[in-house]
Amino acid sequence: MTFGRLRRRPCKRGVAWVGLALTAACVAVSGARAAESGVWDLEQLMQQRAQVSQARVKFTEQRNSDLFERPLILSGTLRYISPARVEKQIDIPFKERYVVDGDALRIERNGKRPRTVSLHEHPALWAFVESFRATLAGNLATLQRFYEVSLEGDRAHWRLLLRPRNQQMRELVDSIKMEGSNADITAIEILEVGGDSSRLSIGSAPS
Repeated sequence: MTFGRLRRRPCKRGVAWVGLALTAACVAVSGARAAESGVWDLEQLMQQRAQVSQARVKFTEQRNSDLFERPLILSGTLRYISPARVEKQIDIPFKERYVVDGDALRIERNGKRPRTVSLHEHPALWAFVESFRATLAGNLATLQRFYEVSLEGDRAHWRLLLRPRNQQMRELVDSIKMEGSNADITAIEILEVGGDSSRLSIGSAPS
């Protein structure tokens, strides 16, 4: 599989690009099915997500960017372990691994020395990570600390829209939209300020 020629950008885009690389790790896990009765709102969704202790799924991600001559398609495996660990293993078209555990983001690339980044030292990246980790953990307080949050749709087909509060994050990302059914997150879209976008779709769990 080929993907387009790289084009250089100002360094501030680096945080967004690391975030896009990490996207699926934090969002794309299936949760336990919600009960059919009771009130359906943001608090209910977060309560359902909080019941999920761990999950492992496949993903396919399409990135649309002026960094490439054509969309970049990635696939691999995602894993979530409550409450603070998320992993993304990219298998195609290259090998990379991203692990968030607590405050640390570990980046592993073939042929390069692993790198660990403190999220607290990079506020925009921290905000990006928490958009997914807080959603997965059902931590509404943390989610609202970093984002303006709104929920649309019904239990069977819902959309969670996040708009950054952090100034550095707002300079990079316009919005993050998650789609799902019951307690499952099935897709995520990220729209960057410059017009680039990323959409991640969730497949079945690996055997």
